[in-house]
Order: sequence, then structure tokens, then C-alpha cells
Amino acid sequence: MNTFILFTFFFSLNLFAQDEEYQLKGALGSHDSFTLRWTEKDGKAIGTFSDQVYADSAVARGISGELGRIFLVTFPEEINGVRTITLLGSDLKGDKGSALIPITIVLRDDTGKPISSTIVEANLTGLKLAQVAQKQEEKCHEGFGALSGYCGIYSGMLVEESDAKNKCNLLEFTSTYFVLDENAEIGLSLGEMSAILNPPIHRIGRVFKDLDSTSVDVLSRNCRALPGTTFNGDDCKRLHLSGVFSSPKNLKHFAGKYTITDEKTNESCRYSLSMDEKE
Repeated sequence: MNTFILFTFFFSLNLFAQDEEYQLKGALGSHDSFTLRWTEKDGKAIGTFSDQVYADSAVARGISGELGRIFLVTFPEEINGVRTITLLGSDLKGDKGSALIPITIVLRDDTGKPISSTIVEANLTGLKLAQVAQKQEEKCHEGFGALSGYCGIYSGMLVEESDAKNKCNLLEFTSTYFVLDENAEIGLSLGEMSAILNPPIHRIGRVFKDLDSTSVDVLSRNCRALPGTTFNGDDCKRLHLSGVFSSPKNLKHFAGKYTITDEKTNESCRYSLSMDEKE
């Protein structure tokens, strides 16, 4: 089964209270270094990743537990062929002080395919911060216009309206989620989402900046194999989603249509969506 990269929206959109802060510094290659700095609370972590090759600053999110920690860094688009970087290690338990520990670094492309996997030694430092209550920052406001505050994960009804050639089987997935992420990118996740799993996903495209309406009309092309369909992987497919965000009774809702069309054969399938923001 083909897998796709996780969007940043696959994690909680809230910032965590800064109880503990950690820093991990190491090498991506013989001459390239990276720094990962994060805070965590109740097993969830959020921070920033920077290096000399891919990004001056990128959001890193992850989970921690008795077996260690795992982080996922997702770039808005491929950079030098890389869309995500995963860092994990059983020794990432984070006692106070500093320690040199081994971690595994996996680079993946836009389809979720691993490009490289290496084990490096990195320096982990744990620092105690003053426990000051920090107001959670509202996400998805700047540049979102009328869609300000609507980003998140939505669940509900996905209904197949047409599929004459039986090219789509999105309803075979037990869990389907509609997502608007922090980069104003819209996608459809075909499976349960977590900080470490990569469910199949349709990345439909980005909404326009500063929309003056909660209506969206997004069109993109996918010229690779598309999860949940049997269209020829080499054919380009048009992904078209239109719909409206609303908030009846203060519950954020999305209703719309999603159409997939093979540009070579003109075969298509269409789905309707009616989903509420997932708590």
C-alpha cells in the first residue's frame, strides 16, 4: 500500500505549556548539522527544527514515552527532494543535563517513500524552565481571511455519488478525515492519524490567501499512483474540491464535493462530504 506524508495538521493545533525544554544537536551528513529544540507536556511535544540543507526553521511535532521519542518534521513542499524528516531514538528520554545518544534519521519524499535512513550520534540537553502558564496561541488566522480559525481535522460522512468504471474505493477505509492545515493546504486522510503513522492521503491543494468568503474551490494535479483508486499511476489525475465552511451552533462544519478525473481516459469518480470538526 502506498503511503503519503503527514501534514502538519495531523497533530494537535494547540501549543503546549512550557514545562520542559530540550535540545538535540547532531549531523545530517559529514558537513551538515541540525538543531531540534522543543517543549513537551503529557507526552506531546512541539518545537522547531533547523539545519544547513533543508530549512532555517520548520515545525517539529512528536510524542514521548518510556521507550523514547519520535519527531516528524514536515516541509510545506519538497526541498531538495525531501518532504519529511523523522527523528527517533530509544534513548531520547531526556534527563536533565547533557548526553550523547544515537538517533535514527529517515528522509522521505513527497509520496512518503524513504530516501535515506541513517543512525547518528547527537547531543541531547534537557533544561528546566520556569513553569509559567502560557496562553495558547490561535492558529490559522494570518492569511486565512474568512477561513480564519477553521483549520483542523473534520470527520463525518463521505458518500460516493458516481464511479461508473469502479475506479475509486475510498469508502473501504474505516476512517476518513478531511483536513485544512496550518499552511492552508486541504487534504483527505484515508485512515487513523497520529504523530507517528503515515496513513494514505490525498493532498488536494491550497486555498487562496485572504479569502473573503468561506467557500473554497481547489484544483490540483496528481501524476502518481493515488491511494484508494485504481487509476493508472502514470496518468495525471485532476483533484477538484469545492465546498463551504460554516459554523452552525458554533460547531465548525464543511460540506462539499470531491471529484477525481483521469486526464487521459476522462474516467472519474465523485464524492460528497459533510463533516464536523473533530474534537
